[in-house]
Amino acid sequence: MKLLRAILSVIALSAAVPSLAQETPETLANEVLVAYQNGDIDEFTELVTASPLLDSTATLTAQIKTNIQTLLDIYGPVEGWELVQQKSASNRYVENSYLIFQNEYATRLKLSFYKRSSGWIIASFTIDDSIGNLLEEAD
Repeated sequence: MKLLRAILSVIALSAAVPSLAQETPETLANEVLVAYQNGDIDEFTELVTASPLLDSTATLTAQIKTNIQTLLDIYGPVEGWELVQQKSASNRYVENSYLIFQNEYATRLKLSFYKRSSGWIIASFTIDDSIGNLLEEAD
């Protein structure tokens, strides 16, 4: 089921807009996951690419939207998710991996969070269908 691993692994460095800066990693992740579950590709993309550095990169935004739509088309709607792995390099940098349960198959979403002086932001994300890697990473 690694059909789209190469084209669907997307990493985007981002910094949160001021309205999101006071949130926690959990609330930021929940907003992204709910947008994915709702099929709201625009909201998903906005949340993971909120950095002013990415505002002028229409190509990246379009690629993310296309990849998320492709995942939804192939694997079906999101039925739920589960936090399956949590790592931290410090109390200011954490990475959470979620198993996303879709109608036809599961996908994996990794979200990295960084705590700036103004609050938590999504620093990067990866989404793909390589859920077998979760087992390897657990060893």
